[in-house]
Amino acid sequence: MADVKWKGADKFVRYLQTTPGVVSRDVEAALYQEAENMMTVSLSRTPWEFGDLKRSAHVKLPVTKGGATSVELAYGTDYAIYVHEIESNQHPRGGQAKFLQSAVEERATALTSGLTKRIQAALRKRGL
Repeated sequence: MADVKWKGADKFVRYLQTTPGVVSRDVEAALYQEAENMMTVSLSRTPWEFGDLKRSAHVKLPVTKGGATSVELAYGTDYAIYVHEIESNQHPRGGQAKFLQSAVEERATALTSGLTKRIQAALRKRGL
C-alpha cells in the first residue's frame, strides 16, 4: 500500500465545510472517478505479459464512515505484489515496477483540483 501525502487537503476540507449542500455521494462519486483515472494510468504501466494481472485490476466503490471517504484500488491476483516489486528491466515485454504505486503518487498531485472540479460541477447541477 502506498502512503500519499496530499498537499492542499486542508484547503479542500475547508471548502467542503463551508459549502452548503455538499452531500457524501458527490464526494464519493468524485473520489471514485479520480481513482478510476489513477487505475487507467496504472494499467498503462502494468507489464502486459501478465494478462490475468491486468484483467484483475479494480476500483472498489467508495465507503464513507465517520465522515471519512475512502476508495480501494487493487489488482486481484496472488502474484500482483511480486510483479509490482520486480525491477522494470526484468519485464521483457514492457511495463514497469511499482505500476500502481507510481500512478497513485503521480495522480495524487492533481487529486485536490480534480475532486474540487468534480464536486463543483455536481453542485452546479444541483443549482448550488
